Amino acid sequence: MSYYAVITGDIINSTKFDAFKRDKLLQKLDTFFRKYSAESENEMHLKIQFEIFRGDSFQGLLDSPAEALKLCVLMRSYLKSQFDSELTLDARIAIGIGEISYKSEKLSESDGEAFHNSGRLLDVMKKLPQQIGLQSPWPNLNNDINIGLVLLETIISKWTPLQADVVYLKLSGQTELQISKILNIAQSSVNQRAKAASWGAVEIFIKHFNEVTKANLS
Repeated sequence: MSYYAVITGDIINSTKFDAFKRDKLLQKLDTFFRKYSAESENEMHLKIQFEIFRGDSFQGLLDSPAEALKLCVLMRSYLKSQFDSELTLDARIAIGIGEISYKSEKLSESDGEAFHNSGRLLDVMKKLPQQIGLQSPWPNLNNDINIGLVLLETIISKWTPLQADVVYLKLSGQTELQISKILNIAQSSVNQRAKAASWGAVEIFIKHFNEVTKANLS
């Protein structure tokens, strides 16, 4: 039995964007998806398929469910790092884990438990206290992770664009020295921003998600 993760999300407050900003946002999302897909396949041998639809919504299919939370946090840190003086960019994302009964080149035409879990969860997430949620076939996993995601939200919601930038680069595998060169700031400043973003707690919870998800898959 093969399990997949489907992430379904939408951009928060996207209706407040004018046509120019919406197009720019979609370009950024497309660039992010293409870059992450290529890097994941080359470095981690993960197969990831992405699709943007309805202008402000997106969906992704991962063949390794244990990597789903890292992708979601990476995406949100990327969006929040894209500074906008008027609007803070962010996304609401539902992770659905399950089997796939039909897989098409277009995700919108694919079907299965993972798609149903993700789509149904996103429909109710506006009522939840967190912007990332999980629905899987395992109730204990759902309870464990969703409680943690509420706590994680208290961290992510406070990120400044500068802090989110550091988190994004750390999740991308960059060292603090490499980040200091990329951002042209002192390494001590990178460390300070990482601490202010509670990077240690974020890293631990992503690792926890990876481990407990793999345990349920085995």
